[in-house]
Amino acid sequence: MSDPMLDPITMRADWAEPDGVLANYVSLTDQLVEHVDPGTPFTLTVGGLVVDGELIPQWQWFAELSELNDHEDAYYVGMAEYVKELSDLAHTAVKKRDIGEEISFRQYQALSVPTRYIHLRDARISRPGQATGVTGRLWRGRLRDVSGWTPGRADA
Repeated sequence: MSDPMLDPITMRADWAEPDGVLANYVSLTDQLVEHVDPGTPFTLTVGGLVVDGELIPQWQWFAELSELNDHEDAYYVGMAEYVKELSDLAHTAVKKRDIGEEISFRQYQALSVPTRYIHLRDARISRPGQATGVTGRLWRGRLRDVSGWTPGRADA
């Protein structure tokens, strides 16, 4: 009988999951009800790139994204309004849940979604060995794509 931990299928399935410690940290941050300023500094390795920035709750990231006026096209404006609605829904659900009020089914669904993404503000994206990269952005990435991380900014 072979060891199930050495089975190639089991090993691949484990790599498809995000780092549990990072996922818990992000999940707890997403449950915050007050704006975070500044966010918690993090440095991530994603697909060979270094991404660092301030970790903020998902609802806050969507709220800040909706407030950007970088584009005038109808698609972008529509998407900004849509993400603002999602942000407001999740934010209200967290507040109601924390004080013991009833929440709607849509709010319940917003709270039941597992944490799959990490949200950074003032993100900088660079390649190893590159002095500086693209900075000052809102960045959203899949947690399972993060291959390494550390608290703090890369330049600190």
